[in-house]
Amino acid sequence: MGVLFHIMLNVILPIFVLIGAGIFLHRQYKLDMNTLSKLNSYLLMPAVSFTNVYQSKIKGDTLLEILSFLVIQGLCLMIVSTGLSKMAKFESSLSSTFKNSVVLSNSGNFALPVSQMVFQNNPLGLSIQVGRHGFSKSLNLYIWII
Repeated sequence: MGVLFHIMLNVILPIFVLIGAGIFLHRQYKLDMNTLSKLNSYLLMPAVSFTNVYQSKIKGDTLLEILSFLVIQGLCLMIVSTGLSKMAKFESSLSSTFKNSVVLSNSGNFALPVSQMVFQNNPLGLSIQVGRHGFSKSLNLYIWII
């Protein structure tokens, strides 16, 4: 029961406090969600990712293993999603949407802050999450450019 209380107090409660602060600020000042989303994607999340990678004590071989896994996972997901979309004979637009939904992860905005709180005593776990998030954002940018 103590572990559940610890998680509720130190992981879940801060998230709801931030959500509440966001609701309050939006009602007070009518914030532009498009601008906030862009700031979050292009400024805040890369800064947090860079800071976490810079401050982590992860070894080079461990980082190489993480990045190798992520590259292999991304390639496998691309191959499988392309094959499934061809087997199902999706139209071009549906095929693209299907491939993007399979390959591109959109959990960074929520998963990274949670990982920071959950893995605060386990730097390797946090480093893996930060590496995954950075790779995911890079893959998103690469696919967007193509």
